[in-house]
Amino acid sequence: ETGTQNTNRKQNSTTMSLATTDKVPLSDYESASEEEPGLVMTMNSETEGHTSDDGSSNTRDEVARVEEIIAKETKVVNRWRFVVILAMTLVAAGVMAATYIIMNQEEEKAFENAFQQYASTLVESSSFTAETIQESCQDFADQMTSSAKSLKHTWPYVTLPDLDIHGANLRKQTNSVGFAIIHFLSAQQKQNWTPYVLANAPSWYGNSSFLPVPYVLTETLQIQFDSPSPQWPIWQADPWPVQPVTNLDMKPFDTVQRNGLAASQLGEGVMGEIEDNNNIAYAFPTVGSVAPRPDEPHSIFYQPLYNNFSLTERQAVGLVLVVLRWGLFFNNKIPKDVNGIHLVLESSCANVVTYEIVDGIAVYKGKGDLSDKSYKSYEMSAPFNTYANSEQANELGACLFLLKVYPSSTTEDEYKSALPIVLAIVVGGIFVSMVLSFLAYDRFQRQRNKKVVANAANSNALVTSLFPENIRDRLLKPVDSVKDNRTKRNNSHFKSNKGHIKTFLEGEDEVAVLDQPIADLFTDVTVMMADLTGFTAWSSQREPSQVFSLLEILFGSLDQMAKRRRVFKVETVGDCYVCVAGLPEPRKDHAQVMARFARETIRKVQLLVKQLETTFGPDTGDLGIRIGLHSGVVTAGVLRGDRARFQLFGDTVNTTARIESSGQRNRVHMSQDTADCLAKAGKGHWAVQRDTKITAKGKGEMQTYWLSIKDNAQSVASGDGSNNWWGDAEVENNKLERLIDWQVEVFTRLLKQVVAQRKAIEKSNQGSQHLVRIPALIDSVEKGQGTCLDEVKEIISLPEFDASVAQSMAEDVELGDTVIDQIRSYIRTISCMYRSNGFHNFEHAC
Repeated sequence: ETGTQNTNRKQNSTTMSLATTDKVPLSDYESASEEEPGLVMTMNSETEGHTSDDGSSNTRDEVARVEEIIAKETKVVNRWRFVVILAMTLVAAGVMAATYIIMNQEEEKAFENAFQQYASTLVESSSFTAETIQESCQDFADQMTSSAKSLKHTWPYVTLPDLDIHGANLRKQTNSVGFAIIHFLSAQQKQNWTPYVLANAPSWYGNSSFLPVPYVLTETLQIQFDSPSPQWPIWQADPWPVQPVTNLDMKPFDTVQRNGLAASQLGEGVMGEIEDNNNIAYAFPTVGSVAPRPDEPHSIFYQPLYNNFSLTERQAVGLVLVVLRWGLFFNNKIPKDVNGIHLVLESSCANVVTYEIVDGIAVYKGKGDLSDKSYKSYEMSAPFNTYANSEQANELGACLFLLKVYPSSTTEDEYKSALPIVLAIVVGGIFVSMVLSFLAYDRFQRQRNKKVVANAANSNALVTSLFPENIRDRLLKPVDSVKDNRTKRNNSHFKSNKGHIKTFLEGEDEVAVLDQPIADLFTDVTVMMADLTGFTAWSSQREPSQVFSLLEILFGSLDQMAKRRRVFKVETVGDCYVCVAGLPEPRKDHAQVMARFARETIRKVQLLVKQLETTFGPDTGDLGIRIGLHSGVVTAGVLRGDRARFQLFGDTVNTTARIESSGQRNRVHMSQDTADCLAKAGKGHWAVQRDTKITAKGKGEMQTYWLSIKDNAQSVASGDGSNNWWGDAEVENNKLERLIDWQVEVFTRLLKQVVAQRKAIEKSNQGSQHLVRIPALIDSVEKGQGTCLDEVKEIISLPEFDASVAQSMAEDVELGDTVIDQIRSYIRTISCMYRSNGFHNFEHAC
């Protein structure tokens, strides 16, 4: 069988991997085995004369020597163990400190960012409040000027109507405690002022008791009608004080006079000094009843009143005194859960007070800067005034205010937590667990090493008792020395390369030398390729598991034969078996060994396929094998990398594939080179020249030979086609009989299962009520009691078939010879009905 696909595949296969084989006894072609008894005797002679006491002494000495070596190594190990533990401890301490510092810095940064945000809110809101006070008081003054002009009243005889409405708006906008309106009276206006007060007071004073003018609180505060100096009496106020203050002259108060004149000259409102409640309660006793603390700081905002809106012609005619409580400016500006922020209010008039934010409310702490000195670096400040010209205002005696904001430990504590310490402890615990794990592992490792050392000492003692010292040292040479020696040996592979292949195939090369390739040239080898004939058609009708099972059985058997004859299996390519003789150990008889192996291969395959017919089908026995042999030169080496393997290169491999593909079934086809090798070895009679030359791709015409090894005066596996002892008719008859036997066996097995199933049903149902006895119907028809139609049943009730029961009980069923003969006769009759049609024949039906 010379399939094109298999032929091309084998002809293009230029590289093959050589499978590693176990060592086998030397063949009778080599005489090395004859020296082995002498070697054994020599070794035994060196060990004779040692008593058991000497052996025990050697063991103790060897154990002591090994323990001495281990003790030296242990010192180094202990030193490094201490270094590792110390390093891990230092690293743990460093990581713990770094974790704590980093987390602490993160909290510090969060605290700083939050404080800056809250401080900015307070500063911005304070600046906005100052502007609001300025604008609201200016609007109120403009309303009075506008009201006087609309009512055509002349100053100081002006009364603002609806004071309660305008006053409520002003107090709401400025967040003030109250306000009072002062009129400037000249000496000429004093005489007309008293009638005006008496005439206009009821219109805005309400139902409160009215004291006649002049109202005298003290001799120094009464209106001096005879005095030529001007007077600044209080005319209107909101809310009205507890005690009447109408016509109370405010000019004698230095702060009122100084700030009033400064406001009149600047043309804008002026914030007065910071005073406690006791200092201004004399003029405004209402303040004492409003403030939660009698000493809480207040200031008076002085807004000038003008007789018209012209900046060049206007004259100051009065003042609006707005009483402001500082704590109200800072309430509810930041979230209530923020506490401890200190507000320090400084003025150029030598006044300093401190507030603290508690639950969103500004609580007065006292005079002076009472903030925490350790947080001065966090200071954030802003001016609390809106003067158009601050320098001019300061020169005129007006106070300039500066608001400073500081955090405190209370504020910082809200952002401090135990997280840095907890994380540092967790990190430390992780490192501690690592150290403990290392120590535990080290302890287990030392215990293991003790056992290994004890075993090594015993092994060394045993080797010492069996071999001389120099042999022992070579056997127990350190691994590094072995690696160095192998490296040197591999570097000089061009001088001696044959040992590389053997070492690689036997698995002794533990060190992969990456600097020099492993490659050898073998000049005398014989390559064999064996291909199963008929396998393609056979495998197309089988399950994959059956295909692989057959190949494993056949090739496994060939592997065992190859090991026996020291033939190296290269690989299997599909159904083609490739092997080689003459490497890795060169041998002169490679052609003879391969010829015997090829002959034995044909015998083994023929035997196995016959035995496997009952397992894989009758056509399994029709499988054969086609073998090709060629001798020549090959290059062997290892291509390192992924899935590195031993490979063959050269024209010999390609020629072998062509020789095999042009051969015949169950015959060994050889090249001229292989025949010449056999002739040189005195086996020329094994080669029978082929009648015709073959044409090989890339080679042209080639003279080839058949292998014919005669055993007991009979040709076994070679010769031409006339040597086949089977005739065509006999082959066909044998094939038909095998098919019939196989079908008889199948039918017998199925019939046993049916009988076993029926017995199981009869036993379980205690009768056969589900079975229909056809003969009873026939008898009734023959007796005239029915017709043939009575034999027809539309439905026949059959019991359910249980395959497991049938298979388990089928082994106990015995069929008689009569039944077997009837089955065989039936199958033979069916087989005779088929014709030899390639698409429909008895073999295909089976």
